[in-house]
Amino acid sequence: MLKRISVTIFTLLVLYSGAKAQNMKEDIKKYIESIQSIEDARDKLDEQIKAIDFIESMHSLQSIKLMSADEDEEDSNEDEDYKPAISIPTHINGDSIKAKLANYFQKISFTQNLTPPTSEFRSGYDASDLALIFGIPLSNPDALINLTAHKIYYADGTIESPEKELFLKQYQEFDHARFIDSMQVKMVLHYPTAVQKISLSAEQTSVEDSTIQMTSIQKREASLTLSKKVYNNLIVIQGIDNNGKALDHTSKSTSSNYSPSTSIYFQEVAKESQVIIDNIDNKKYASFDDLKKDMLQRLSSIEAPEESQHYTAWVQFKRKIKGVDIYYTTQQDSIEISETIVNRDLSRSSKKGFHLASDSETYKYGVVDNTGNWIIEPQFLWLKHFNDLFFEGEKDENDQDYKTYKLDIEKRILAPYKYQIADTISGKYYVVYEGESSDKTGLMDRDEKIIIPLEKYSIYSPLKNLFIVKASNGETIKTGLYNELGEVILPEIYYPINVGEDGYIYASIYDNERLLTTIFDTDIKQITKDKWSAQNQFTPHSDLVLIEDENGSKFYINKQAEIVIPQSNDYEFDNEFWFGMTVVEQKDPKTEEYKYGYIDTKGKLTIPIEYDRALPFQGEYAYVEKDGKAMLIDKNNNIYKALPLIIGSWGYVLDIDPTYTQYRLDDDSVLDGYGNFVKNM
Repeated sequence: MLKRISVTIFTLLVLYSGAKAQNMKEDIKKYIESIQSIEDARDKLDEQIKAIDFIESMHSLQSIKLMSADEDEEDSNEDEDYKPAISIPTHINGDSIKAKLANYFQKISFTQNLTPPTSEFRSGYDASDLALIFGIPLSNPDALINLTAHKIYYADGTIESPEKELFLKQYQEFDHARFIDSMQVKMVLHYPTAVQKISLSAEQTSVEDSTIQMTSIQKREASLTLSKKVYNNLIVIQGIDNNGKALDHTSKSTSSNYSPSTSIYFQEVAKESQVIIDNIDNKKYASFDDLKKDMLQRLSSIEAPEESQHYTAWVQFKRKIKGVDIYYTTQQDSIEISETIVNRDLSRSSKKGFHLASDSETYKYGVVDNTGNWIIEPQFLWLKHFNDLFFEGEKDENDQDYKTYKLDIEKRILAPYKYQIADTISGKYYVVYEGESSDKTGLMDRDEKIIIPLEKYSIYSPLKNLFIVKASNGETIKTGLYNELGEVILPEIYYPINVGEDGYIYASIYDNERLLTTIFDTDIKQITKDKWSAQNQFTPHSDLVLIEDENGSKFYINKQAEIVIPQSNDYEFDNEFWFGMTVVEQKDPKTEEYKYGYIDTKGKLTIPIEYDRALPFQGEYAYVEKDGKAMLIDKNNNIYKALPLIIGSWGYVLDIDPTYTQYRLDDDSVLDGYGNFVKNM
């Protein structure tokens, strides 16, 4: 019955297609023209009344909220229950957003599932990342983006310019199974430039145009009705407690429903339909044409709603609230960027033109060529393409472990390979082992030549054409460094060997009971003296590293191993440099408590040793504590911003961009490097 109703009742168009008033008369006319007789008209009108009753009853059920189990619990007055809400800016800088978006866009890729004779495509761009780019939450980020495929570059050398719309966060079907190398996409982003704040309470429950209404507010919960326009541009709903503090919600649910005006429209349609039925039963129509004219006049005279949908939001908070603040964007601008994104499987895909594919009916895997034709029919329960001719898979349920196969082009089979492949490195090398145990691995190149024998505990590559190799003698694991020819650069005597962000190598070894860390440059030349031990690493934001010599003296050197800041007799060094400053410490001989200050890259004490706690600088400001109070200070020791609480047990996360710094306070709220609230933990 419901299926029949959905295709015969014209009023459903209002609900499902958002039909406007000017279009409804045409729809009504087509609906009436489809009626075959007076009896048919009575049946359809009766169905229409029943359908409207059904829709209205479902509408009422949708409006019943399932209350949470703890709704009647009283909120606590303890400070630990207070979680401050995120600070919402009223204006957003478009240039900053464009730069961040372009930077992010260059890092993404897409996936393509080959399912001959078709394939599935999914964009690697996730609209939820816009919240991070904007620095504000977004309820419906998908509505802000239009993504179009401008050019498609296929592995078979062909190029298409489809101007095809791409959908975010969902697969869409292509009518072919040709492997796509890359795609030039155009994105139009409609970003908010101005934010509107609306405050509602029990005394003020709606705005003048009724686009936002608060239908109820009770204890820790509020129910809101939002127009489609407000919902699509919604940023966040915050609660206001009895102390006037803004709170983030602990739970939220939304549902789409038709608007009150649509409900009134349906009721009017049902009323007029019943009048026509009564006229039919009372034989008031002289002819079938008279009936159709009356139907057209009565049903067309009912004013259709301009907006057929609205949204209901139920929001719950940890404390009792006296009102809510709704933030949504009122002004937008647009930017357009074009980038080329690559297939995520491109690095694994064979240059010879062989690609992993699956059968859409049996879900088994095989291999296809560039044009989507099967090279190996789908017969594997699971299959992974390493690159070139190598695959790993499970052919049937009797396979105890995944096996490595090599594609035999002439015989068109995947034949078991003599080695098992554990991993690939840079698309040029394979980490391999024999048999079922991967305890002893080696390194093989793409010509199937063994470079490092199959006797190592593990092999990985932090630098191009250099391999960190771990070897086990049964009790201990030692680490060495090899090149792409299999030659030993550093013997397997170290534990561990690490590579810094700028390519410098840090090799550690115990000298008696002292851990000795030696620094090698990118040419594997030792730059620290034999008895020097590096206490930290060179970083992108500092070319000074702390050294401890055999006598326990600490000092800072540069990348030429020159002592830039000698040991001090007044305070101790124990930290790396951030933004041209580092923390120094001094121990009180009586209390044995430490105080902290800062020196610059020339070793000058620029901030006195007076703080109970001090963290590295994040941009122009650093977090410090004194006498139980927390604050951010600048490089002249001026207080930039007093903070409400000290850092709690969760600690902090530092970043070379202060925007992404996280100071986690005692109440679990998080501040950035400028002292702004960014989120709650």
